Amino acid sequence: GAGAGAGGVGAAPVAAGPPEPPLSSPNVFTYVNLIAACGRSREWRKAWEVFEALERAPDAEPNQVAYNALIGACARSGAWEASLAAYRAMLRAGVQASGPAYASLLSACARAGEWARAQALFKGMARQRVRPNAIVCTALIGAYSRAGKLDRALDVLRAMRAGKVTPTRVTYNSLIAACVRNKEVDRALIVFDIMAAARVDPDVITFSSLMSGYAKRGDWRKALQIFSHMKATSHEPNVVSYTALMSAYASSKLWRRAEAVAKDMVDEGIKHTVVSYTTLTGAYAWAGEWQKALACLERMPEEGLQPDAFTYNRVIRAVRGAGEQDRALELFARMTEAGVAPDANTYDALAGDELGEEGLGMLGESASDADAEQDQDEDRGPAGAASVDLSLIDAEPGDIEEDEGAFSIVVAGVGGDDGLDPDLVLDDLSSEADSRLRSDGEGQWDGGERFRL
Repeated sequence: GAGAGAGGVGAAPVAAGPPEPPLSSPNVFTYVNLIAACGRSREWRKAWEVFEALERAPDAEPNQVAYNALIGACARSGAWEASLAAYRAMLRAGVQASGPAYASLLSACARAGEWARAQALFKGMARQRVRPNAIVCTALIGAYSRAGKLDRALDVLRAMRAGKVTPTRVTYNSLIAACVRNKEVDRALIVFDIMAAARVDPDVITFSSLMSGYAKRGDWRKALQIFSHMKATSHEPNVVSYTALMSAYASSKLWRRAEAVAKDMVDEGIKHTVVSYTTLTGAYAWAGEWQKALACLERMPEEGLQPDAFTYNRVIRAVRGAGEQDRALELFARMTEAGVAPDANTYDALAGDELGEEGLGMLGESASDADAEQDQDEDRGPAGAASVDLSLIDAEPGDIEEDEGAFSIVVAGVGGDDGLDPDLVLDDLSSEADSRLRSDGEGQWDGGERFRL
């Protein structure tokens, strides 16, 4: 009947579904994850925008984790000024800075060559009652070593050992790399000895750094001994290790040995990189084997590798040195067509009287075009930059000082095993370099099982 129809008097009531839950507002950890994602993408401006959105959010507010994420995102992006601005804002907001924040800040300053700011931040940790741990101390070592202040970097290691902060493999590797970078390979070997005495196992990075040091010195025999020792102690070489050994041979113009190393590397299933190919190309070029260098350059695109300026420069120099001026200019043209910007070494390799005025004129035009393109690239920046007050990065009076004396960290008291005492002070000391590598009292290093060459 009529009551049977839909919506009629006799119709059964339609069951209502469960009510939809209200949309929840993002909490602070949602913002933190977004900031961290921006950091991984090297988008520090977007990280600031997310952070500012968090500051405006009605149901969330920045905490220590959020500030740490912002500082880390800026640091990973290479924006050390912005990371310092975030740190200042953190302190103004009354949020306690922590170890991860200082580690990020010191690492950012290290990459920017701002060792004095890194030092000032380290001093600030004592005022904030934050105990430096191995990660923070390693970051300070990186700041000193990148600035060529090797003595200060070594002092940090001594203070860590005296202050019961256990140096990690990364700490030792950072110091060994610093010694190599400053052409102090003998000191690098001393650090290696201390590492062995502390029973910290080296890894492939440790051995590769030592090999690179001897390669720069032109001592291929010691580089080969380290390589052999690495394999004998069950440390599998990687492409960096093979490249370091090739470099050692290349510096002595032993191109056949370098070629054999490259073949062994490929036979082990390790693929070439641009750096390894460039090293092999240099071995050929320095020995005058320009045709092999050229063939090496031409193999790279076949393996999906784009030669860089270093690669082209070495081949161009070898070709030009063999009197193949036309071929050198062809390589230069190929280089610019591939979008590889020439540098001063490129023009130095090409600029000879035999090129003539016409050839040099062609180079000048190409250089202007490359400079113009580079300027355009530098002018482009991420859209929607956040309003970061970079005036906040100004150091406090007395925080940054340049002094001429030897530098050390002095531990005024030792509190525990998890970090240096917060009352540590930075003071000028004068001592022999060897004493900086030894701790006093019990556990004094006596040479241990030294790796002999």
